Amino acid sequence: MFFDYLILGLVLYAIVVSLLYTCITGISPVSSTFKSRKKIIRAISSDQEGFIYERGAGWGAMAFPLARLCPEATVEAHELSPIPWLYLRVFALLFGPENLIIRRRNFLKDNLSKASLVVCYRYPGAMVKLSSKLVIELKPGAKVTSNTFEMPAWSTTLIQNPEDIMYHRYFSMR
Repeated sequence: MFFDYLILGLVLYAIVVSLLYTCITGISPVSSTFKSRKKIIRAISSDQEGFIYERGAGWGAMAFPLARLCPEATVEAHELSPIPWLYLRVFALLFGPENLIIRRRNFLKDNLSKASLVVCYRYPGAMVKLSSKLVIELKPGAKVTSNTFEMPAWSTTLIQNPEDIMYHRYFSMR
């Protein structure tokens, strides 16, 4: 009986914390769909080097495939919400890969000048904040790929449609 209450308490705690962080961040941690992930992964070269940042990693649907695809790169996945972040940490400890770093932090506070590639799946309000940050901090030649949402004031070089029920577009930026 005690374990039943303990599990119920943990589940309720996880729900409350998730709802709280949904209010703080403005979006719940929703995973990219299989089709959109597949399109993004295909668009990225396996010989990508340097630092790849995934902004708002959620449950790691992009972070783990990116790290496996690009073994010469360091993939740094950021997630602020504690429940998905904990999941990411445990999954990374159990299954790797070694070139994947999981951080619990607000990605808007990090310097992105080392990035060779930034992958993001953020809601439109966050894209506004992120796009101005990227314009200031990214070095020439760095690439940005966005899933679903456009970045204001950026020239898009490629738009792909993953023919997905949930998402009507996938944008690959500059």
